[in-house]
Amino acid sequence: MPSTKAINLLYCCSDSQRDEDLRKGLEKHLRLMNRQGVINTWDKGMISAGKEWENEIDTRLNTANIILLLISSDLIYSDYHWEVLVKRAMERHKAREARVIVVLLSTYDNWKSEFSNVKVLPDEEKPVTRWRNYDHAFENIAKGVREEVNQYINTPFVIKSLQLLSKRAANAFSSLKSQIISLTSSSPSNLSKPRQQGKALVSFAKPISIIFLGVGALTLVAKNSDIFSASPDSKPSSNLVSAKEATSTGWIWLGMVKDSSNSLSVGEQLFQTSNPESKVLPSINPPVVPSPGKLVTVKYPVNLKKNKSLSGQPLDVLKPGEKLVVLKVERLANATNSLPYIKLRAQVRKCNDTCNPK
Repeated sequence: MPSTKAINLLYCCSDSQRDEDLRKGLEKHLRLMNRQGVINTWDKGMISAGKEWENEIDTRLNTANIILLLISSDLIYSDYHWEVLVKRAMERHKAREARVIVVLLSTYDNWKSEFSNVKVLPDEEKPVTRWRNYDHAFENIAKGVREEVNQYINTPFVIKSLQLLSKRAANAFSSLKSQIISLTSSSPSNLSKPRQQGKALVSFAKPISIIFLGVGALTLVAKNSDIFSASPDSKPSSNLVSAKEATSTGWIWLGMVKDSSNSLSVGEQLFQTSNPESKVLPSINPPVVPSPGKLVTVKYPVNLKKNKSLSGQPLDVLKPGEKLVVLKVERLANATNSLPYIKLRAQVRKCNDTCNPK
């Protein structure tokens, strides 16, 4: 997992001994990423003697890249944890300054009402204390954290400084637009000289949208017009970004394979049925277990979900013929006595006009 700088990961955990013991159990499963230099974990137990603990926690909270909220009745009961730490963490998450991950330690009624658009672990939103073996829960959480760290590293997160940069750039272009409009409104004699020198005249006669893609990447998109027109016959730049090129990523129901003690094999045939109403038919073509990066086609309508649990409202309904790039294939459920097949899900990236596997 290449990275030029380790990701700062902060635990937000209650002071109860039970929660602290669970946090330490999770820490053991994240230790390898820590040793590999991928993440730097921090918790309040690491505060040095003599330091003011509130200031130290505030500093860590405001500089963390990823914040794990270890949800339990003790954390929600604590006014300090809930009103100060959780509230500040969610403010940074909504401002896209950091990423919050909810880790369910124990059950609590209606906890989800306070969190929206937040990754929840373990899978299926099953609290750690409901797992027979806590290590299995911690392993599941560690995988989810690693996936989030991977996304953080490979997909630059839009940060507050970028928003400030966007505002300054907008002001600069607004000023430039005024100057050019002033120039174009001058007499023809004032405009003939630049043309005679072979300099292209940039026209900002129509509104401009400024879109930032990633950190430091600036792309200009004109609304209902070309941005740059050196002459009346100029054509739109091939580098302009169209809204049609936007992609969305999520999870879909893939299909089923025969029960086997072996791991999933790429190219293994998906169980097929001729009944379009059946929930066991494969949703893609070709109807086989795809490899990561494989380009597939939607065979039957299928919901694109945000979470791998395939719960909640769909992000989109994929239609037959749409193209997808497969990012990952996982088991959704194991075989049972009544159904000797393994259910599969896949993380995919939706493509619109073109779709180039990455």
